[in-house]
Amino acid sequence: MRNQVLTELCEQYVHDIPAIVPEDSNTVRQPKEYIFSMWLQGEENAPEIVRSCWESIRRHCAEELVILDADNISHWIDLPEGFLERWRKGKIISSHVSDLCRIELLWKYGGYWMDATDYVCHPIPEFIAEQPFFLYLGDESGYSPFIQSCFIRAYAHHPVIGAWRGAFRTYWQKHRKACDYFVLHRLFRHCVLSNPEVANLFNQMPHISHYCTHSVRWGGHWDNPFDEDTFRQITSEGAFQKMEYKSASSQTPVPGTFADYFVHGRA
Repeated sequence: MRNQVLTELCEQYVHDIPAIVPEDSNTVRQPKEYIFSMWLQGEENAPEIVRSCWESIRRHCAEELVILDADNISHWIDLPEGFLERWRKGKIISSHVSDLCRIELLWKYGGYWMDATDYVCHPIPEFIAEQPFFLYLGDESGYSPFIQSCFIRAYAHHPVIGAWRGAFRTYWQKHRKACDYFVLHRLFRHCVLSNPEVANLFNQMPHISHYCTHSVRWGGHWDNPFDEDTFRQITSEGAFQKMEYKSASSQTPVPGTFADYFVHGRA
């Protein structure tokens, strides 16, 4: 019931946001693509599981990994005036800063966005690399509604990213705070439902549930003894496995468990 109330409240905030594809949406695959990630406090201050996730990207992906923080964001993109300062004052949470940064980066450069808690177990599948736009689908249960935004693949100046970027910027011009944690997801859904061009491009994308990216951490294996065959089986369908850094097992895992192998980068 609470999730339903939050959803209905947030819909009131986003329904009047224009979902417009920019005129300069001349999408193109750049000769050099990056994988972007972020830890606003700086790479050296990231938890061990986050650093292991970044090392997994470097191990399995050919693209250069760019880790953004509060000091180097301005070298890559221009954020709305005062946006980062509002984060420094505690008026905007880190997740909503990274929400804006991921779509700004992909609009300008293309490539990939991976959350700091995405652990790559295998090279990114070719069918994803070939897509002009791709993300995994979420659900309507309240967790990652409609889409999952922790992994996004896009060509530069892609129309979907352009409409999504414009809607998110407009939202923060109109409002001083997020209607809920998943405002980025809700705005994406709004763009799909209100703009036929966005809907058409979204429907051309392979539709794959995000559950295959949660097989380890939320599939009942995290605290179990690590097993190579089980690992290969449960990670075979996802481009990565979603981690988290706040739980006790992610900070001080029991030796020999799946958690231990992921936290210490041995998976």
